[in-house]
Amino acid sequence: MGKRELVLISLFVVVGIVVYQFTAPPPAPGSEGMSIGGIIQKLRREVQGNRETAAVESSKALPVPASVRLVRLNLTGNNSVTIAGSDRTDIAVEMKLTGRGYTKEEAKAAAERAELKIEHAGDAIAVTVGWARRDSRQPGYVIDGNITVALPKRLLIRLEPHMGRLAISDVAGAEIMGQRGETRISKIGGHLALSHTSGKLEIETVPSLKLTARNSDARIRGVGGTLTTDTNGGEMQLEDIVGPIEIEARNTEMTVDAAKLARPPFRYNGTGGHLRVSNLRTESRLDGRNVELDVIMTGAAPVTIYNTGEDILVTPPAGGYSLDAVATDGQITAADSNITATPGNGPEARVSVDIRGGGPSLTLRVTRGRIELRKPAGK
Repeated sequence: MGKRELVLISLFVVVGIVVYQFTAPPPAPGSEGMSIGGIIQKLRREVQGNRETAAVESSKALPVPASVRLVRLNLTGNNSVTIAGSDRTDIAVEMKLTGRGYTKEEAKAAAERAELKIEHAGDAIAVTVGWARRDSRQPGYVIDGNITVALPKRLLIRLEPHMGRLAISDVAGAEIMGQRGETRISKIGGHLALSHTSGKLEIETVPSLKLTARNSDARIRGVGGTLTTDTNGGEMQLEDIVGPIEIEARNTEMTVDAAKLARPPFRYNGTGGHLRVSNLRTESRLDGRNVELDVIMTGAAPVTIYNTGEDILVTPPAGGYSLDAVATDGQITAADSNITATPGNGPEARVSVDIRGGGPSLTLRVTRGRIELRKPAGK
């Protein structure tokens, strides 16, 4: 047998060993050692990755003393959370977790390592959930979690920053420090404070609301009192708001149905984007910079609108009002023949006239844009 044949045989043996090590079942935990096989097993793990999943369920409950008014929740990771209040005397938490690992055993072990704690923390109850992330040194990690919290509806809740789907209903009040993702909140007995980023947002039936929104697709309705919002990007619809309303907006597409706005004032301060207000009949002050402003009034009220760089479109009330309008570097047009723009000092047009006997003032100011007064509804 020549040297060439010996080399070929040696190569076949080495290839056979490598193929076997890559295709053989994984060794029992702790038996890998520092052998060549163990090294190859580690290489195989890196190449094939964490390919198996396993689901694990767990739950805990704790009675809530009458003296406790607050529940603090700290829920790590990206997960789906449902919090619901009812006529009960304890707090119960259920978790359904999905783990991922190189084997099903590793995946299950990763999910089982998740910690769920419910404990007294002074005058509050603290709920804490934590589990291994992908960068953990331990094998396997949790890829998905569904958490359900059932508690007495008399309790307030405080949720630390959270990522993932969130649904809250029938609690006494809520403070949500930071929420990213799809969110639905309804039937809150007291004040709601929320910071939301990205995704769909629905809020319904709350006494008062303070909202900070970033790139949210928001629909808010049924606020029985004050609404304060600071929004940047995204879209927002407001309906059935009793008021007062105070809005800071940047590059937001916003619509406001003011039909139920009974408590003045309505204040808006915006840069970029669009604001459309319908059914306005309450004292208001709207200030825009490069905002498309479109306002429909159904009743006379003291309303002041300023804008720079974009038009002001107004449907005035059918009753009497006093108009004071000035367009600088722009023009004023009106469907009502009683309104005629007259030149002012410099490049501006202005109108000052009592319509149908006069009434509450409608003050309009635009720079580098136009004022368009449309026909009142029903005229």
